[in-house]
Amino acid sequence: MPGSLLDIAINFGIHLEHACGGNCACTTCHVVVKDGNDGHLSEATDDELDRLDMAADLTTHSRLGCQAVVTGDIVVEIPAWNRNYISEGGASILGDAIPPPKKPHLVG
Repeated sequence: MPGSLLDIAINFGIHLEHACGGNCACTTCHVVVKDGNDGHLSEATDDELDRLDMAADLTTHSRLGCQAVVTGDIVVEIPAWNRNYISEGGASILGDAIPPPKKPHLVG
């Protein structure tokens, strides 16, 4: 049964932000389709395209994960600003995978 990119990510334990609950009311599930855009995803609706106009780093291959229904093999990239999004609990969604920022070294 086909599902959205967001549904598939959740089912496979891949964290994809979705602040609006997957209702096409935000852009936190914005992804960039790297391969398989032609014929392997549902067509973007006018509502999705209108919402995407507000997304950061918009490309011609941008989609909302909650709206793009997968019908074949695809490759997507979660933009860096979204991968590093800080969740409500104050922790990175990637846990220990993100090292703490380096302290600046003073010279002189």
